[in-house]
Amino acid sequence: MMSFGEFWAGLGYNRYFLIGVAVLFACHLIYVIYRSVVVLSKRNAPSSSREQGVSVIITSNNKAQFLKKNLEAFLTQDYNNYEVIVVDECSEDETQDFLADMQQKYPHLRTTRIFPDTKFRNTKKIAINIGILAARYDVLLFSEIACVPATKNWVKTMQSYFDQNTAVVLGFANYKAGKECSRIYRYFRFLRFLRTMLLIKGGMYVIGDGYNMAYRKSYYMEKRGFSKNSQIYLGYDSEMVKELSKKGEVKVVKDVEARVVIEDCRKKFCQEDCMYYYAVKRTWPLGVQLRVSVDFIVLFLLYAISGYLLLTGVLHKYIAMLILLTFLMDFIVINVYLKHLTQKKLFLTSFIVSIFGLFYKWYFNLYSIFTSKKWR
Repeated sequence: MMSFGEFWAGLGYNRYFLIGVAVLFACHLIYVIYRSVVVLSKRNAPSSSREQGVSVIITSNNKAQFLKKNLEAFLTQDYNNYEVIVVDECSEDETQDFLADMQQKYPHLRTTRIFPDTKFRNTKKIAINIGILAARYDVLLFSEIACVPATKNWVKTMQSYFDQNTAVVLGFANYKAGKECSRIYRYFRFLRFLRTMLLIKGGMYVIGDGYNMAYRKSYYMEKRGFSKNSQIYLGYDSEMVKELSKKGEVKVVKDVEARVVIEDCRKKFCQEDCMYYYAVKRTWPLGVQLRVSVDFIVLFLLYAISGYLLLTGVLHKYIAMLILLTFLMDFIVINVYLKHLTQKKLFLTSFIVSIFGLFYKWYFNLYSIFTSKKWR
């Protein structure tokens, strides 16, 4: 019977690959444990029981159809001390007539309008800045008119996480469940929120979400808003998180009551949403990009080296079991996260993305490169 020493020596250079596989698996396991601690940790408790004044700011450009469908959900929140400001970005549809009618019914609805000007190009940042200047309250809560609050307690819940040390509060936004919306895009929105939790927990304040975020007007004014890059739209939400994190704490809220549902499920809109994320990701500091890519690189090397060992027949049964164990571990853990964040009917989608996720990421990455002018 061959001794272990003889067996080990007989492996030649393949023994270094075996050591590499063991180290890579251990590294991935440590990351999965860390990620689970962050994601599954107890939800942050609200910081304030008092009702602070809140200004909800929404921009709209020729989206009268969404205003008619969704605006009332923002205006009928179960909260007393708030206002809704709609910034009309040069709309040429029925927006102004509809807003005038709604103001008769809802006194806490306020509007402001941007007219076309050949001297400068209107951007999202300019519209947001105008909305902020019009705001009466210090807590600013942002969303899009293509969205609706998941519950009538959205304003109440988001503002409750602000205390004297809080600068930014980030909530979860995902596409509505149903046949109209692709589960692939819902799943990527879920993964984006996971990434947000991990980045903020790790002290990397490079990501925001304009569909559901809040910050203080006083801090915004101290930082002079978007004065540096007012003509560039790309990353306007992430830029605020980065700047305002210097003023106070950034919180990520998992509370179901603080969520927003994205109603626009058109394929083009969903694709642009994914491409926007990857375009913003390329603007992150190189150190951050490397840190968030470590586990992907580890997992890629783990599968690549394991595949090589399978082909060479070295301990092929054990290597095959390790590959299967890694895949099942990731698949099961992700579905635990889905259940924890109440993201239903994404079980099969998570399986598909676990296999083909790399191709989706590269597709949106490359596509966003060639459509980068869209974000300016």
